[in-house]
Amino acid sequence: MKRIITYSFLLCILLAGCEDVYRPDIDVVDNVLVADARIAADQPVNYIHLYESVAYYDNVGTGPAVTNANVRLVDNNGSELELPHYSGGRYRLNKILDPNLQYKLKIEYLGEEYESSFEEVPQKPSIDSVYGFEEVEIRQESGDNDVDNVDRFEGVRLYADITPNNENPYCRFTTRFVLQYNYIVEVPGPFGSTMPETMYGWKSSYPQGTFNIASPPEYSATKEIKKHPLYFLKNRVKYKDDHIFSGWIVILYQHGITKSAYNYYDDLNKQLDSEGKIFDPLYVQARSNIKCITDSKQKILGNFEISANTETRYFLRYISETSGFILREIEERYDIPLSGEQMSIAPDFWQYP
Repeated sequence: MKRIITYSFLLCILLAGCEDVYRPDIDVVDNVLVADARIAADQPVNYIHLYESVAYYDNVGTGPAVTNANVRLVDNNGSELELPHYSGGRYRLNKILDPNLQYKLKIEYLGEEYESSFEEVPQKPSIDSVYGFEEVEIRQESGDNDVDNVDRFEGVRLYADITPNNENPYCRFTTRFVLQYNYIVEVPGPFGSTMPETMYGWKSSYPQGTFNIASPPEYSATKEIKKHPLYFLKNRVKYKDDHIFSGWIVILYQHGITKSAYNYYDDLNKQLDSEGKIFDPLYVQARSNIKCITDSKQKILGNFEISANTETRYFLRYISETSGFILREIEERYDIPLSGEQMSIAPDFWQYP
């Protein structure tokens, strides 16, 4: 009996120990300056966002905004343009960049000076074609090895063929998905009756995960990029029980970037893809082009990027197993709010099969 009590006591101790959450000791370091310095060369207004990093366990998004820095844009002719603080750590640039010049960023903050390398203005990129294939995407929670806990989604993955210009064959993609749906509502009719009306609705989303970057194949004589994977969209989306899925509007942005910007995003992707498994990519330090020139030990996070951008739009809708899907380019450039609903009459931007 004593032996049973002893084993039960030990078992209780072990079970109690399993409830503790392990929190490793992580050295507390001073906040580091972070520069989100991405400039679209052909836009008249750009913002450079400065803030401080936060501790590992701080449950916040970005750190405190840096509002008292001196930020300047310098071209290779020696001209300097000061960027005034606008709000919330954002410094405003009211200037379209000259494609014949190179630019670098200078930041003075808390007695330290930070400076980027000179970056050229890339040429505007272009896409030869965008097309899709029906695929099944398998998604599994990070670190979960249970094969039964896997989600399978049927959908269409978009691909692109790209012929970059010879001087700058690197690009990055971002996108906005606009989900179209409709449903029937009852509205007051004559003599106390009701009548059905169609409600047209839309909702935007942005894909998360690694950066979508493209470059020509390594060690290849050609600069053509074939079948570059863009984004995956599910065939059917159940927004609400009575809502009917009516297709996707894909607003695709292609950013022509420099080689240094490509290397920076490539390093970040290797960090994001690394989950500590045996065959995962090794953790690497992102190759930023911004350095502290007054103290080599002082760190700054972020990168100075100049991009030239193009926008294309596509309508995608899955029809059936026998008919496949529809994918076509949208020529019109209507302003589409992030979300909304409209009764009886479809919005001007609405797309039909």
